[in-house]
Amino acid sequence: MELKPLRGWQTGPFHFASALLLLVAVVYSRVLLTQLQQFWIASGIALQSKWEEFFPFAGEDDYYLYVWGCVLSMQIPFWGVGSIFILMDYYGWPKCVSKYKIQPGTNQPVDLSKVIQTAKVVLMNQWLLTFPLLHANYYLKKITNTMPNFLELPTFGRMLIDFVVFLIIDEIGLYYMHRLQHHPKLYASVHKKHHEWHAPIAIVFTYSTPIEYIMTIIPVNIGPMIMNPHIVTLWTWYALVHLRGIKNHSGYDFPWSLWTSAHAHDFHHMTSNSCFGKSLVLDRLHGTDKAFRVHMARKKALEHQVVQTTFRKSE
Repeated sequence: MELKPLRGWQTGPFHFASALLLLVAVVYSRVLLTQLQQFWIASGIALQSKWEEFFPFAGEDDYYLYVWGCVLSMQIPFWGVGSIFILMDYYGWPKCVSKYKIQPGTNQPVDLSKVIQTAKVVLMNQWLLTFPLLHANYYLKKITNTMPNFLELPTFGRMLIDFVVFLIIDEIGLYYMHRLQHHPKLYASVHKKHHEWHAPIAIVFTYSTPIEYIMTIIPVNIGPMIMNPHIVTLWTWYALVHLRGIKNHSGYDFPWSLWTSAHAHDFHHMTSNSCFGKSLVLDRLHGTDKAFRVHMARKKALEHQVVQTTFRKSE
């Protein structure tokens, strides 16, 4: 019986080249994966070394690391970035950022007396509520012997898992908690204060009644209570939550934003009946973003019309 040659290799060099490229890709991917693993190991060793240098600086005292570390992880990004936005709104500088203003003409300049009044409420929430709650949580962990080991940094994989859990719980919890705050029986006494700013500024993020403030921080903290993360993970989470809140209330929509657009939450302050979530996933599911999508479609159509009109005039 005569053996027939393989037809695949008779079609020319194409199949041979494809097989060769596949082989190279497999080998290269394994090399790349090995290099990435080596990079993460080396980075982890370097970070662990730096952390061990910092650890004695804090006195190796878990009280300072937990309570005051968390305070700084919230206060520094909140007031650091928030103050920059206040200066931008008050002085209107730099001029180049005014084009990113979501509601042009509002808070330009911002009413300084209103900013001071808002800052007082924010500081009361931060120091009369958050600070005691951090102490309570710290002593609860000491009593129940659930304080994590601070000396050894978490792996990248563990931090990633922690953040995924935090984000999912936070997204779901905040959406339904926010909708609850808009219930007719709760809105006037609980949430209306936050909506005094129809065109919000950055520090309005934590401008609220004490009841609303407590309700809002519950979803943010359920994830950490479940996962019991390393203190560095907790610092990072609190810093990101505050940066996200500052961005969503800033009144600006920068094209380089790493999170979802601030347009949605700004629209929520304008209308008070849509866009309750952070990522709009649950808003889309429940249909509470319909008015926002109509608003954005009209806005884009108007912008397109202005561009066309300008172009015709220039001809």
